[in-house]
Amino acid sequence: MATEMVTLPAAAIPDLRRMLAIGLFAYGEIERLQDQHKLQGGAEPIHPTGAFEASAFAEALLWLDQAEPVAEAAA
Repeated sequence: MATEMVTLPAAAIPDLRRMLAIGLFAYGEIERLQDQHKLQGGAEPIHPTGAFEASAFAEALLWLDQAEPVAEAAA
């Protein structure tokens, strides 16, 4: 995992986790459709990402588990 530090509002982490999960689910759905195509033929779905992107999704989800919430800076 990357060693850079970022500050995220604690309230943003559930939304970030949800969006990353949606992306990972979409990646898996394309994989499922491509596998189905191999069995049945027909129009093959185009895969918008690759293995690197799937790894990046997983890494981002794992990173959120290690993130420490910080108090929001006073404006």
